[in-house]
Amino acid sequence: MSGQSPSAGPKFTKSGTVWRVITPRVVLRNTVTDADGDTSNLTFQVYTANADGTPKAQVDLDGTGQYDVLVSSYVVSGGTARVTVPHGILKPGVLYKFRTSAYDGSLYETVWSPGRTSASTRT
Repeated sequence: MSGQSPSAGPKFTKSGTVWRVITPRVVLRNTVTDADGDTSNLTFQVYTANADGTPKAQVDLDGTGQYDVLVSSYVVSGGTARVTVPHGILKPGVLYKFRTSAYDGSLYETVWSPGRTSASTRT
């Protein structure tokens, strides 16, 4: 299942409940656990967000317009799954919210992780 510790970086600094990203290379990450110890990957989904943190519109992370998500490599249970958002997709000064969902090769997690907010102030 998706972990409860999503973060954005690579500086991975947090101000209150918001991750502030100041870099042209954005990495999203979260821990992943599997009840029976299987390796798993995480699907990452990002939304633009209102000032109060509520999601507005899903961001097309993969550039295909089909699924609009990024999927991590498989990691061991308890490990950190991560994806790098392609340059230019997230815009400076925009508030984003992201969440994850796990897959262990046979079962999909049916509930998304709690969304986390990230302010993009990329340079």
